[in-house]
Amino acid sequence: LKAGRLLNRVGQIILAFQRMEKPTIAMVGGDAIGLGFDLALACDMRIGSPKARFSVGFTRLGLPPDTGSAWFLPRIVGAPKALEIMLTGDLIKADEAASLGILNHLVAEEELENKTMELARKLAKGPPIAQRLDKIMVYKGLQMDLESSLAMSFNAIVIGLISEDHVEGVRAFLERREPVFQGK
Repeated sequence: LKAGRLLNRVGQIILAFQRMEKPTIAMVGGDAIGLGFDLALACDMRIGSPKARFSVGFTRLGLPPDTGSAWFLPRIVGAPKALEIMLTGDLIKADEAASLGILNHLVAEEELENKTMELARKLAKGPPIAQRLDKIMVYKGLQMDLESSLAMSFNAIVIGLISEDHVEGVRAFLERREPVFQGK
């Protein structure tokens, strides 16, 4: 019963990462195993150093994954590779994680924090409304057919077109300067 409550809380954290309006980045400089792997997978992007290693971990304990990897992995690496990772419980080294798309960027250990913060600063300067809509379209789009996805995209573009951020983006483009988005 206590374990069930804990899993429910962890599930709420995983959902919060997905539902967060702002983009999320996991910085992985070591082992991300079990829940650590799932938390990294729940982020929108992942940057890792050569010391990063990943594993579902639960398999070696005689358990199926319980905090998101069964949902995230097939969407990131495809079903056959996700099953291999889950069924074997093997450690995935950083270079393989990068080639599979688990890591967006693999950088030298001494550059890990700088690269992560560089991406975070770049995203922070972006248009908040468009970024929220991007996340919604990607994650919801994974669960719908093309026709429904196109309809959702049409609605999203209408929202974007009436935003002050769009006006600022166009103005900045015409004035050859960096836009300053306000999320309005």
